[in-house]
Amino acid sequence: MRSLLLAIAIGLLGAAFIHIIIILALPLWTGTDSWTRVKALGASNRFYALANEPNTTGLYNENPNVRTAVCHFDVSDGPIRIIASGDVPIWTVSAYDSSANETYSMNDRSAIGSGVNIAFVTPAQMLQLRRIMPPALEQAVLVELTRPEAYVALRVISPTPSHEPAARAFLDTALCQAMSLESG
Repeated sequence: MRSLLLAIAIGLLGAAFIHIIIILALPLWTGTDSWTRVKALGASNRFYALANEPNTTGLYNENPNVRTAVCHFDVSDGPIRIIASGDVPIWTVSAYDSSANETYSMNDRSAIGSGVNIAFVTPAQMLQLRRIMPPALEQAVLVELTRPEAYVALRVISPTPSHEPAARAFLDTALCQAMSLESG
């Protein structure tokens, strides 16, 4: 009797473990993970503003006071620089790898200066930058990525309708651009 109860308990624990693994892996198998959705928005190295209502992409602003733009990129061939500036109450930027793991996060309170100025690089590119820093990157925050493909979510909080034009302008003028280490 004791062996039967032990076998049933082990079977139930095994089944629960398998179900958890399947549920966590399901987005990768179905192609509806966030990396796939962001890449489906369009070409790389360009910000795409997210809509304020649910849509077919599955990417949208759930909070009416938050505006979001996303950009996907690959740092294999060179650094990617994220630049944004403007007079907005609060902004945040988060970087995610292709598995949707957050790799970096910053907001307006922790930034150098008043705008976004980040360069994403590979470990080899970081070594190169330590030897010779291009003038364009002297004030940038350098972020070393372990995986070359990533995406950034740039968010602006617009607490009142009067902040809306500034929030939209901040996102519309944001840059997600490839750069050469030689030219800076």
